[in-house]
Amino acid sequence: MLAEIALACGRADLNIVALQVLATTPRVTDEFVVSAPDGWTDVRVAELFAAAGGSAVSATRVTDSSLTDPPTRYLRGVHQILEEERDVEEVLRELLETEPPDVADYTGHDVLVLTHRSGSELRITRAIPFTPVERTRAQALLSLVSDAGNDVPLITPSPGTAEPVVRRATLADIEAVSALHERCSVDTLYNRYQVPLKMPMTTRMARRLVVPDTGTAIVVQMGHDVVGHGVLEHLDATWTFQLIIEDVWQGHGLGTRVVKYAAGVAKQEGAARLTFVTAGSNDKLLRSVGQAGFVARVERHDGNVHITVPLRDVRSVAAS
Repeated sequence: MLAEIALACGRADLNIVALQVLATTPRVTDEFVVSAPDGWTDVRVAELFAAAGGSAVSATRVTDSSLTDPPTRYLRGVHQILEEERDVEEVLRELLETEPPDVADYTGHDVLVLTHRSGSELRITRAIPFTPVERTRAQALLSLVSDAGNDVPLITPSPGTAEPVVRRATLADIEAVSALHERCSVDTLYNRYQVPLKMPMTTRMARRLVVPDTGTAIVVQMGHDVVGHGVLEHLDATWTFQLIIEDVWQGHGLGTRVVKYAAGVAKQEGAARLTFVTAGSNDKLLRSVGQAGFVARVERHDGNVHITVPLRDVRSVAAS
C-alpha cells in the first residue's frame, strides 16, 4: 500500500517530505507530511490517498514544525510549560496543529478529552480526527506536567477531616490554586489583587502563584481542596503578605491561622516585621491580624491598607 501511495503522489506531483508508521490497533496508522502544488485542497489530498488504498483518511494543513521529530517536539513542549510558564492548552494546540489553518471540510469536529491528575478534564477540538498516537502523546504530556513537583509530598487529608492544614505551596498545587480563584467572588478577588481579575486564570499565572519569583506561597487546605492562598514577599527590605480565602470559608478562623503561619515563616526567613496588605474596603484581614494576637500599626497607601506587625515574639516556622 505504501508503494501505491508513493506512486500516486509522484504522479500527482505531491512530494512526501516525512513519514511515520505508527503501530495502532487494529490497523497500522501511516502519518504523511506532503507538499502539494498550488490549488490542492485538503480534501483533494485525502481523496488521492484514499484512492491509492488508504482507509479512514484525513488531511489538514500543518506548519513546518511538523517536520521536527515528534518526541523532540513534545519534550520541548514540556520544557516550555515548566520552565517558560506557557499555558499547557496553548502548547498542546500547537503540537496537535489545531490552530489556523485548521479546516472544517469534514463533518463535525473530533474532541480530544484529556484528564488532569485532579480528575478535571481538558477538551481540545480539531476538524480532522485525532489519531490514537496523538491522543496517547497528549495525555502523557499533560500527566507529566501535572505531576511536576511531586518529589514534595502533597498533604491530602481525607474529605471528612474538619481540621484545616496550613502549609507551604508546591507545584502540585497549581490546579487546586487555580480552582480556588475560580470559586471566589469578584469582591474577594479584588480585595486580594486590587484589580479586576480575569477568570479562568492561565496555567502560567497559577504557577507563579504557587512558586512566586520573589517569595513563598502558603495555602490552607480543607480535605482535598485548597480554600486559601497567600504570598509572602521580600522586596526592598520590606516583608509583605497578601491573602485570599474562599468566600464560603470566610469567618471560620482560617485567615487567622494563615496570618500566624505567614508571620512564623517570615520570622524564620529573618524578617523583623511583616506587613499585611489588602484593599482599603476590606476589614476582614484586619480582624484576622487582631485575632492572631498581634499589635499592629495600620496605614493607608494609595487606597490600600497596610497592617504592620513586629515579629519579635513570634515563633519561627521551619522550612518544610
